This record gives sequence, structure tokens and C-alpha cells, in this order.
Amino acid sequence: MVSNLVVLALVGAGACCLVLRAPLVQRTGEPQPAWALGPFVKEPQPVLSPQASSTFQCPIEQRAVRWEQQNVYNPAAVVRRGKVYLLYRADDGPKPTAWGRTCRIGLAWSSDGRTFTRRDEPVLFPDSDPFKAHEWEGGCEDLHVVEGEDGAYTMNYTTWNGGSDTVSIATSRDLVHWTKHGPAFARAAPDAVPGSRSGVVVTRMANGRLVAAKLRGKYWMYSTHPCALSWSDDLIHWTPTGKAVWPRGDREAGAVALLRDDGILLMTQGGHPTLGSWTVRQALIDRNDMVTVLHEQEPPLLYPEREWELKGFCDRTTVANALVPFKGKWNLYYGAADHVIGRAQAPMPAASPLPGVTGRVR
Repeated sequence: MVSNLVVLALVGAGACCLVLRAPLVQRTGEPQPAWALGPFVKEPQPVLSPQASSTFQCPIEQRAVRWEQQNVYNPAAVVRRGKVYLLYRADDGPKPTAWGRTCRIGLAWSSDGRTFTRRDEPVLFPDSDPFKAHEWEGGCEDLHVVEGEDGAYTMNYTTWNGGSDTVSIATSRDLVHWTKHGPAFARAAPDAVPGSRSGVVVTRMANGRLVAAKLRGKYWMYSTHPCALSWSDDLIHWTPTGKAVWPRGDREAGAVALLRDDGILLMTQGGHPTLGSWTVRQALIDRNDMVTVLHEQEPPLLYPEREWELKGFCDRTTVANALVPFKGKWNLYYGAADHVIGRAQAPMPAASPLPGVTGRVR
């Protein structure tokens, strides 16, 4: 682990000065690979925590529920009109049911990326609609949001009915009003719908923001624990390719899949034998077949260290679904112990030495 305290001897002043430093999330002395992003530095405290005062009239239960009183975690992030917007998973429990809670998607925004204002009610939630069979009563869970070339947003979120999970799709122009489109794979592979989750669309840098990238005329997405590859013409209907980055299923698609000239920088998450039940790593994937791992940084770039990362609803867990460029830095937002949301930042040089950081498509 990285020490939180650095001692500097100021010989000329004849004194010893204690300088507090935010911990690096890579291990001490670990060299930073030229292809990787980082190093990332964590905020000392969460940027968002549960709030019992938020109430919402559930259209299914027909009663007011405290929709984010138990946990807020695993957000997506978007930079829009000079602000960071977090769309985050929120739990209303505990409830006297087998699952014990219902998950909904909340919205918060910030001018500095650190202090957030929340919307009082969730923006996406289980309803008495055609998608209730997928969403009730587990709810709408871990999500990723991607911006299209036209400025519209597509959300890939996990729907959980208490027995199986499914990647589902919703779209929006303003991040508040969302249109549900149902399971991502329903049209191409109906039998593949159950058991899919965590869809991360390949993006590229364009004018300082991340937008959905087309490669060979298609959009591409990594989903589920093997980082299975699928394609789409419209970001809504997806077709599996049968290929996966980790066929053994030991990695889940994470915060970003960034298209560059040297490959696709893919952040993933999965268990670690000593550092935590869920940690974040990054790898460089061959952009020609989109599944071959060219490089992988073995020590996780993000893992549980602080008390609020080590203890919570699910102990020793860090899950990052959101990486955005903001105010000259990479901002990585993550769920800690399935209970609160943290932030880590990394330098983002104006003239990056990384090859193909603009994500030019060949």
C-alpha cells in the first residue's frame, strides 16, 4: 500500500516538516507503463453518500419510498455544459423481501467535479411498463452512459428481476427524461438475454469529450464478466460476436473502452486474492480483432484502502464505471464498498505523449 504520510527534512530551516499527501492508487515504486492512464490520486472522502431524506412515489408499490437511503454507488459520468453529471445506482432498502432492496438511477451534478447537487427523484426506475418483468423488483443497476455524435445519450444499464440480470438500453437528450428500449440483445439473440450485464461502448476523444466511436462502420461494446464483444448500428440493438477478451470470465467491463491508434484502452474490474473482492485494472486491446490483450497492468490501479472502501454494504470493493475528462484531468468515479461514491484523478496533458490519444479511426 502507498503511505499517506511523507516526511521531508528541511535542513536549511533546521526543522522537520510533515506533508500530508493523497495516496496514489498504484503500488509504491510501480513504474507507470507508457500506454496506461495515470497515476490516479484518490479524494480523501466520498463525493456522494446515501441520503435518507430523498423520497419518491414508487409507481409499482404505490407508496413513498426513501429511494437512496441505503446505498449510492457504481455511477456513470457525463461532462455536459461545463459540469460533471453523475448517474448513479441507489438502493432503497432494507426491505422484507428476498432481494431486500430495489435499485433506481439517480442524477447529481457538479461545477468542480467534487461537490454535487442531487435531483430529488430518480431519473430511471422500475415502472408498470413493458419492461417490468426485467426490472422488478431488483431494479435498475450498474450503468454506463455514452454520448453520440449528435449529442444524444445512451445508457446501458443492468436490469435485475431477482432471478436474472440483463443489459438493457435507454436513451435521453437531457439526462433527465429517458426512453427505455428493453434488453440490448433481444432482437439478435433472444436466448442470450438472461445473464448479461455491464455494457461498455468503445469511445474516442473528440473536442475534449468522449463520444461513441465507429470502427469498421459499427459501434462496439464489451459486456458481462468475460468482456464479451458485440456490435451495433444504432447503439440500441446489439449483436454478440461470440468473442471475449477474457473467456474464463475473470474480468468485467469497467469505466472506459477508449479507442486510440495503438489499441483500445480497456478498464476492467474483478477480484484480487489479497487487495479486495473487486478491484480496477487497465489493459490495452488490439484494435484489429478487439479481443487480444497487448498489455495489462497487473497491480490494480484502484483497490480498497480507506475505511469507507473496506467496510460498507459489500466490504473491500471498488467498482469504476465512469471515466471522464474534466478541467484538464481524468476523473474516475467509483463505488466504494457498494455504499458510497469516490473520485480519483490523473493528469491529462494538453499534448499527450500517448499515441493516438485523439482516437483517430483508421
